[in-house]
Amino acid sequence: MRAAAALGVALALACAAEETPPPAPEAAEPLAPPVAASTPVAAPASLRATVVLEPPRIEIGDLFTVEVAVVTPPGHRVAPAPVPKAIPGLAIVEASLPSVDQEPGRWVHHQRFRARASSTGPLRWPALELGVEAPDGTRLRVIAAERPFEVVSLLAEHPERRSPFSFRTPRPGDRARGPWLPALLGSLATLAALALISGVRRVRRGTALASVGGQAAPRDEAAATAVLAALQRAEAEAGDPVHAADLASEALRSWAAERFRAPRLRSATTEELAREGPPFLLSTRYAALLASLEAFDALRFPPLRESKGSELRAALQHAREFVADAGGPAR
Repeated sequence: MRAAAALGVALALACAAEETPPPAPEAAEPLAPPVAASTPVAAPASLRATVVLEPPRIEIGDLFTVEVAVVTPPGHRVAPAPVPKAIPGLAIVEASLPSVDQEPGRWVHHQRFRARASSTGPLRWPALELGVEAPDGTRLRVIAAERPFEVVSLLAEHPERRSPFSFRTPRPGDRARGPWLPALLGSLATLAALALISGVRRVRRGTALASVGGQAAPRDEAAATAVLAALQRAEAEAGDPVHAADLASEALRSWAAERFRAPRLRSATTEELAREGPPFLLSTRYAALLASLEAFDALRFPPLRESKGSELRAALQHAREFVADAGGPAR
């Protein structure tokens, strides 16, 4: 509603300016040579452009609308307004398609932008030059003047506040109890959590030692044999090094995720894995695994090189050595 009222006031001022006759010239001047239809010329008095901001009071971080309105005689076309670039303290988040209201005796062309302010203080929406095409093909230009506005802080009503939440004063019944009981309960909870973690680690360590002569060791060996077979199949696709590197990388990641109980190895990029640090069971072999994955990545991404065949063989050999070092059968 406020945007419509502001736009109505702006258009009324524009129409009043149109109705004011220009002053008569003191002396006749020779006519200028005609301008080609393809050359933009200055807009006549019947063309007006204005900028309306809504809401009028803009708070930092809030979305607000900027509307560019151009008034033309019927039959004129207005090119889309250019999106302003690099406005200090302002970010354009959305630009809508132009629309036109065909009123009796004039057309009003609208284009709206959604923006967000990132700093407080006085700001300026820049002046925009818009192209207008008349029905006879003549191209004109009209300027929407810059629009100053001000962005205020959300904390204007509480400038002394320094924290998101105020401190709660203790209730009268809390003073006698003191902080000792909450501290004791927190310490007991921490000790219980540490004891639970220690027990889980002992159980896992005992399971790993017992599986040396039991059923777990053959299962790990079978998984290692399967990944070595997948690497062998990838080597058979050496004619397409990119596809071969895809197969080898996927097989190595899946095996390592199961072997070392680290599901993140399946989906994270090599750069993300390097930043996150090694999983618990991969502390001593993490660098070797990342080296294998980086070797396959070098083959999977451009630029293409003539030496990709030898690089693929070296990467596959490095992956086999990693699998063998992690407890699988040597190949």
